[in-house]
Amino acid sequence: MSAQAAANNPLNIVALGWALSAALFVLFVICLGAALIFPDLPASQGWTAWIALFSVSPATSARVWLDGVGFSLVFGWVTAVVLGSVYNRLIRRS
Repeated sequence: MSAQAAANNPLNIVALGWALSAALFVLFVICLGAALIFPDLPASQGWTAWIALFSVSPATSARVWLDGVGFSLVFGWVTAVVLGSVYNRLIRRS
């Protein structure tokens, strides 16, 4: 594939939305698991801060999981629509 052909391929916003949502969910699960397993580590404050981006519920509640899944989807799709739209518009101009 030539450089010109690669430069004119738009981002697939649907694929980007699912990919970003999945990545945010995996990061949320990793941080929540680490915060629950290692609550006394200094890094736990960072993990707790990441969890607080998704939910205000206590980390030990079931609600935090629902909020984590829901907001991972919302944040992933909002990011995909904005990023994909801006990127696709910019490559059309070049």
